[in-house]
Amino acid sequence: MTRRVVDVELGVLGLEPLDAPGDDQSGFSRPIWTWPKGGLEGSETDVSRLAHLLDGRFQRGASTDDGSPEVVCDDPDTLALAAVEGAAPSGITSPGYALARALGDWCLSGGTRAGFTEQAADWRTQGFARLLCFDPVHLKPETDHAIVLGPRFLALSEAELDGLLDDLSPWLADDGMQAVRIGRQLYLLAQLRPDGIGPANAAFHRGGAPLACLLNRNAGVFLNEERSDPVLRQWLTELQMWLYPHPLNDRRAAQGQPILSSFWPHGLSALSDEIPSPSAGERLVLTDSPAVVAECDASVWQGDEVGAASEAIRAGRPVRVLLTEAAWCRLEGDVGGFQQELARIDAWLERLETEWPGVRVRLDDGQGGVWHPESSLKRAWRRLLQRVGR
Repeated sequence: MTRRVVDVELGVLGLEPLDAPGDDQSGFSRPIWTWPKGGLEGSETDVSRLAHLLDGRFQRGASTDDGSPEVVCDDPDTLALAAVEGAAPSGITSPGYALARALGDWCLSGGTRAGFTEQAADWRTQGFARLLCFDPVHLKPETDHAIVLGPRFLALSEAELDGLLDDLSPWLADDGMQAVRIGRQLYLLAQLRPDGIGPANAAFHRGGAPLACLLNRNAGVFLNEERSDPVLRQWLTELQMWLYPHPLNDRRAAQGQPILSSFWPHGLSALSDEIPSPSAGERLVLTDSPAVVAECDASVWQGDEVGAASEAIRAGRPVRVLLTEAAWCRLEGDVGGFQQELARIDAWLERLETEWPGVRVRLDDGQGGVWHPESSLKRAWRRLLQRVGR
């Protein structure tokens, strides 16, 4: 059997090259979103697999950022979908986005498409007509505004989430709504009522901006007249007033942990029976993105398992791995989580190398940027030129 030039295409969104600039001399330092910090001066046998890939020559892809505070390309799921489908990044404001993400989270948690279809039908039987993403957020007060920090900053445990939902459910039920947890993600179900409040109001047709747009940014920008529905703003105020004195926040404050300020409802979808059902593709796609799992013929990437990739390589089938967790950590400024995720990826590469010695992996950033492998001589020469130029 003829081996391919590349056995595995590994896309890690949010990853920068090793020589990315750290401090721009503005007076504010910024982390370098790469890995590892050092350790590349030894022999190649002492360098980890991911570090070796990162030490290749990086060719940056074309930029798609237009400077807008609502740039859809901030969203890792949008970028991941574009990378799989080979198209330009597009918005995640499609009517079926929340339903598709819920399906993806269902599958990431070990469920099946058939099981989710049955669950969606049961929700409709209960009278629910809408589904929204319902992400927990912390509002960090600044001088004249608040910065939005998300689920990774809050680091709520599953026990905390379940206990909160037990208390929140009766309050929501009075207004025809229910919050549910799928894996570690929360979703809001809503009925349609002519005189309902918030997402249960029949006149409500616009969820909030995607969460990725808000992270580490001024919350007020996304709650003004232009970018939000007045029905949503009023309901969020009531929700925040309910959450503020909750015992969960009292406990977290006493322990020096950030409090849960609010939830962010976005991605409004009709709770229809039109569940995405992609056709089988030629290559094996492994991912941690719920959107990719739902919309494409993709399987769940497991950091401690390489069996699916190994079987595909043995069969001569191309493998595409596309990972978004590092990008989410970067959006939230979670350097520790970012490093832990890259350590998981490195361990996965080592397991794959053990299973398939000499496996050929190409690393990219999911946005057109590619690390090209180099010989030891070319790499040494490039390092020398970089040092001379500093």
